[in-house]
Amino acid sequence: MKAIYSKILIIFSIVVASSCDDYLEPEPISFISQEFYFANDDQLDVGILNIYDGLQGDNDQQIIGFRSTQIEYMLIEMRSDNARARGGGDATSDFQQFEVYEVDTRNTVVQNYYESMYNVISRANLILDNLTSATDERRGGFEGEAKFVRAYVYFQLVRLFGPVPMPLRVISPDDDAEIAFTRVSTDIIYNQIVDDLKIALENLDNTFKTRASKAAAQALLAKVYLTMAADGQTALYEEARLLCDEIIMSGEYELLDNYEDIYINERNDEIIFAIDYIENNQLTSQNFSWETSDLGDRRLNYTTENIRLVWTGREETVRDVRLASVIDGQFMNTKYSTNNLSGPLQSGNDWIVLRYADVLLMYVEAVLAGSDVTNNATAISYYDQVRNRAGFLEASLSVTKDALLEERRMELSFENQRLFDLIRFNEAINILSAHAEATGGSFQNTDLLLPIPQNERNLARDIDMPQNPGY
Repeated sequence: MKAIYSKILIIFSIVVASSCDDYLEPEPISFISQEFYFANDDQLDVGILNIYDGLQGDNDQQIIGFRSTQIEYMLIEMRSDNARARGGGDATSDFQQFEVYEVDTRNTVVQNYYESMYNVISRANLILDNLTSATDERRGGFEGEAKFVRAYVYFQLVRLFGPVPMPLRVISPDDDAEIAFTRVSTDIIYNQIVDDLKIALENLDNTFKTRASKAAAQALLAKVYLTMAADGQTALYEEARLLCDEIIMSGEYELLDNYEDIYINERNDEIIFAIDYIENNQLTSQNFSWETSDLGDRRLNYTTENIRLVWTGREETVRDVRLASVIDGQFMNTKYSTNNLSGPLQSGNDWIVLRYADVLLMYVEAVLAGSDVTNNATAISYYDQVRNRAGFLEASLSVTKDALLEERRMELSFENQRLFDLIRFNEAINILSAHAEATGGSFQNTDLLLPIPQNERNLARDIDMPQNPGY
C-alpha cells in the first residue's frame, strides 16, 4: 500500500469504443496530476474507467504488476475442494501452498492481491473525493459506480482476510498511516459495504454488464446480506430474498438454454456483472485461461478427484468441465478455456462475477434462512430451473440445505464461489478438513482466513497491525 498511496501522480486510462455495446476499453496514457485533472464530467469518466482497469489487473504471469482479479482463483478456488495445481500442493511454492493450507505470511500471490485490491480502492476513492467536479446530472452515476466497485473489493477483502484497513478517501502514508494500516472490525466494514451498495442501486440503471449496474448492486447486496445473516443477523435473509426477487421479476435476465454459451457468448442475457478482457492486447487481456491449461507455466486450477467423483456420481454431463491433460493424465477445468489459441497468454475471456443462475439459487438460500429444508413452491421452482438446464428434469418436492450447497457447487464451479459458500453454509471446517486429510494437506480452523501480508505489517511500523491467528 505504501507504493499506492505515495504516488502523487496517478496513471489514468483513455478509452476506445467496443463494437459490442460501446463499453470503453482502457489503454494507458500519460501521468496526470490528480490535483488538476478532475475538472469536468469527461475527466471523471476517464477516472471511472481507471477503476475498472485496476479491477481487471495486469497481464503479468510473473506476479510483478497489480494482478488483481487475474490471480484471485488461487486464493479462493484452490483453497476449496474443487481445484488443485497439476503437480499437487507444495508448501515451498507460492503458487501451490493454497491447496495444502500452508500459506506463508510472505506469499507473493497473497501480497500482490492485497496490494492490487487496495489500488482499486484508491482509484475509487479518488473519484469520490472529486464528485464536486461533476454536473448534477452525472454525479449520482459516478458515485454509484465508484461505490459499487469499492463495496465489491471490500467484500472480497473482508471475507479473505477478516478485519482490514478501510480508507474511505485518498490517503498518504505519511499523514494517514493510522488509516492505512489499522485493521477495522468486520461489522464496521460490512455496514460500509451495505451503505455503498444502497447508494449504487439508487443511482444506477442496467445499461452495462461490464460496468456497475443496478442489478449488479442488488445481487451483490443480496450476497452480502446472506453472508451477514449466516453470521447471526438472520433478519437479513428476508432482505436478500427481496433483492433477488426484484432482479427475477425485472425480466431483464434469463438462463441461457446452453450452459457452455454462458462462457463463450460474452455479455449474454445471463450475465449481470463481468470483468471485461479483450484478447491480443497485453494491456486488456488476461492469462488465467492460459494458466489453467497444459499451455501454462504452473498449470493451476485443475480439477480435484473430489469434484470429479461428484460429477460422476450425479451423472453430470452438462456441467462436468474436465478435460484430460495430454501431459500426465490430470484433468484441467475447461470453464474458461482460452478463446485465443494463437496467443493464449493474451486471452480475452471475461471473468464472470454475478449471473442470473446465482441469483436464483441465492433466492432459495434466502428462503431456507439457515434451516435444513424448505417446501416453498417458488424456491423449488427456481432451484429446478437451474437443474433443468443441466439435464435434471425430475421435479423436486423440497430443497435441503445440503442439496442446495451441492447444486451451487455444480453450477458455479471454478467461479470463485465454492469456498465462500462452504463458509456461509457453515460446512467449511468439516468438508475442508476431510478434503485436506484425503489429499495430504493440513487444514486448521484458522485457515479460513489468509494471512495479512508481512510486508504490510513491516510498513505499519509502530502502528498495531496484528496478524491473523495461526500465522
